Amino acid sequence: MNNGDIIAFPTETVYGVGGHCLNKEAAKKVFAAKMRPLDSPLLVHVSTIEQVNELVNTIPEAAKKLMNEFWPGPLSIILPSKETVPPEVTGGKKTVGLRMPAHPVAIALINKTGPLAATSANLSGRPSPVTAEHVKNDLEGRIPIILDAGPTGVGVESTIVDLSTSETTILRHGGIDEEKIRECLEAEYINVETQDSSYQTLIKIILAKNMNDFYKLIENNIRNKKKIGVVHNNIINTNSIKNVYNNYLINLEKNTGELFSLLRDAETKKVEVLIFAPLPEDKFGLSSALIERIRKATSKE
Repeated sequence: MNNGDIIAFPTETVYGVGGHCLNKEAAKKVFAAKMRPLDSPLLVHVSTIEQVNELVNTIPEAAKKLMNEFWPGPLSIILPSKETVPPEVTGGKKTVGLRMPAHPVAIALINKTGPLAATSANLSGRPSPVTAEHVKNDLEGRIPIILDAGPTGVGVESTIVDLSTSETTILRHGGIDEEKIRECLEAEYINVETQDSSYQTLIKIILAKNMNDFYKLIENNIRNKKKIGVVHNNIINTNSIKNVYNNYLINLEKNTGELFSLLRDAETKKVEVLIFAPLPEDKFGLSSALIERIRKATSKE
């Protein structure tokens, strides 16, 4: 992998694509394959703490606590990087994002190749891939190798925590809840600065404001002869949802790949409009990462 090759591989969150973290050409190939903006950093996937020490000057106490508690696992930590980490990997920044995946195939690969600078194995902006088939659909012909280890577990990308300054900031909600991070760091408050972006899908996606709006959206789109799908949780009475092309059940309490899979399934079935039932007002027990992804997928009018 030191020769600039790249590879798609499974993690416990989503499938990733990457190459050796110190090889500039490998990083360029990842960006080219994904059609990803060059100023968007890659995450370096490691298999040992010794590898982390080779990439950063120091590991602050807060980072050590998080690593001890959540690694291997779906948590990425941003720290000031050594100059040896190429700007092609860091997006020109003086920091590097680090993650230790909890997947035996990923760990075995990294043990063999060394740390991999990687990101999700999809075209930039597309729903993240939770199966090798999703990777193939997006990147076939653009990358040489896909390691297929079946569906991923968590199905939502890693939580990203920035510890490169004196403040702790969550940049992306993911597989580790914000509350667990606060508990680990014994912090009453943590900054949250998640990015406002959207998924590129072939479907118009609408999140209903309330139940009346939900049924009205279904009725109007059926009247307009649209091929529609609906997404709801188990609180909704499915008998009240009629004459729709497809009907998806999603568990709002879990970080699973259901959302990404259903978005891709709806595309495959040529659904034109996907209507999400309103999110419960009582957010207790709901996955903040999953809610964030639903809102991210919603079409902007």
